[in-house]
Amino acid sequence: MQFGISTASLYPMLTEEVLLLFAEHAVPCCEIFFNTLSELAPSYVRKLKKIADQGGIQILSTHPFTCAFEPFMLFTGYDRRFQDAIEWHKYYFEAMNILGAKIFVFHGDRKQGILSEHAYFERFAVLRDLGKRFGITVAQENVERCRSGSPDFLEKMIRYLNGDVALVFDNKQARRAGVDAIAFVRQFAPYICHIHISDCTDNCDCTPIAPHSPQICLLLNELKKMGYEGGAVVELYRNLLQKDEDVFLSLQNLVEAYCIN
Repeated sequence: MQFGISTASLYPMLTEEVLLLFAEHAVPCCEIFFNTLSELAPSYVRKLKKIADQGGIQILSTHPFTCAFEPFMLFTGYDRRFQDAIEWHKYYFEAMNILGAKIFVFHGDRKQGILSEHAYFERFAVLRDLGKRFGITVAQENVERCRSGSPDFLEKMIRYLNGDVALVFDNKQARRAGVDAIAFVRQFAPYICHIHISDCTDNCDCTPIAPHSPQICLLLNELKKMGYEGGAVVELYRNLLQKDEDVFLSLQNLVEAYCIN
């Protein structure tokens, strides 16, 4: 398993500054969250790649800032808008090829979406197949506010697309949806290619990872049993951190929890 941190954890610090900080803390791998249009410019992406290479950081995945627009652009009843949105994703995939990232994190439509489930699955497949042309895996994340927050929906999606589906598992999103993380891993292990991970308390559903956290240890142990060998990146919200150092302590505690399992 590969352990790292999402640059989103220190938002709104500029992404290149986050990467430099990751290099200082010897973070081995990461997820890049693109925050705006100009960050897809090849010159900027090459700058990120240079920082990552010099810092010994492998970029596993990317997260698009347009996730907020996916319901409007990709799951619209206006076909030309859908076609334009598909074309737009080429900019992401070209940037990912520069970075060497292989996994594109996808949220999808909101729960109240207007399209049928089958139409959703077919639209996802169009984006999935475009990603394949660039050597990219488009991976559906289980997001509580989206259709994908439902395991039943994901199960239907996998069946409809004959198993040609990759998933990003986010344990905080599972908590928010009332879904047991261990049960999710057991149900979808063959399809999970990437993980967003965080801890929680009785008062907060997304916290830094505590030393020897029982729930993190249980999750890691289950992932081991299922043979998971992909990435697991710490994804936190900066406004919930007492200090930025908590991000790096979370990574340290995550690795230690894995080693003692």
